[in-house]
Order: sequence, then C-alpha cells, then structure tokens
Amino acid sequence: MEDRDRRRTGGRRGLRRLASVPLAALLIGGCVLYEQRDDEGPAPSPGAVREVPLRVVEQGGRTLAFVPVTVGGKGPFMFALDTGASSSVVDDDVADEAGLRLTGERRAVSGVLGMGRVPVAEVTEWKVGDVPLDPGDVTVIDLDPPRGGGGIEGLLGSDVLSDFGSITVDYDDGTLRLPAPAS
Repeated sequence: MEDRDRRRTGGRRGLRRLASVPLAALLIGGCVLYEQRDDEGPAPSPGAVREVPLRVVEQGGRTLAFVPVTVGGKGPFMFALDTGASSSVVDDDVADEAGLRLTGERRAVSGVLGMGRVPVAEVTEWKVGDVPLDPGDVTVIDLDPPRGGGGIEGLLGSDVLSDFGSITVDYDDGTLRLPAPAS
C-alpha cells in the first residue's frame, strides 16, 4: 500500500518527470541545432510581417518546428512551436539560467502516467527571434533530453502565439511569419 501511494504521489522531481513523458514522446532522438541568421534589417513598419528563422525537423513520421527564444537576455533556446499547448513551457534548466522567478503557483498537468502539479514562473522579458513577446507566465518542467542528447528547451504555446492573431509557419522556407504590431 505504501509503495503504491509513493508511486501515485511521487516527489517534486517525479511530477516534473510525469509531465515530461508526453512531451518527450514528441522529441526526436538527435541533437537539434539552431542556424542563426546575421541579416538584421530595419525595424518593421506597421502592417509588415516579421520573420523568425524556423528549424524544421522530420523524423519517424513526425514533423517538429523549432524557433529560437531568448529569455531574460539568455539564449537563444530551442522552443518547439506547439499550438496545441495551452500554456508555454520552459525546461527547469532554462528557467534557472535565465533567472526566472517562481510565482508560488502550481499548475495541474497530465500525462500518460497520471496527473501532477508543477511550478509556474514569471517571464518579464523574452523574444522569439528578434520579436519581443508580452510578459507572462510559463510552466516549468524538467524536459529531459531524448536519447543522444540535445533537443527541446521549451514549448511556445497558444497562450503566446494567439497574441499575434495569425501566424504563418512556412515549413518549406524555414520561416515563422508574425504580423507587426499596429501603431
């Protein structure tokens, strides 16, 4: 009985791992590299489209799109675009490196092994490529790297992507297009 209760409740690390299991299922086995572009142009005009380099990875019948995200001036970190995620996620190592402050709130997450609650951190400054994102909260989870190392350092979810109204993911061109803010 005690062993079953321990498995069901787990520790803090167990809950983070619980949340990482379904996320890890999305990951690829190899290392994902960011190809940085050096072509910084002038600030976009209102109504213009801002472009962010997109790394598309196909393996095992899955297609993942990664974008560079800078958090608190650190990075870039490789975040997967995930319109199905209601909340953006950062790996606990990224949260530590970027000095994110935990809010004290814990959010419920569910995975194939059950449910758990994980910490939430406040992000005051972050960017996807060179495009600033609004301050907000992120869920902090231990996103263990897939076998072979490397991989995902966060998820950019619909809580952030929906702020743009519409986005274009150009898999062929390797570009995420975001509308410029109206002045």
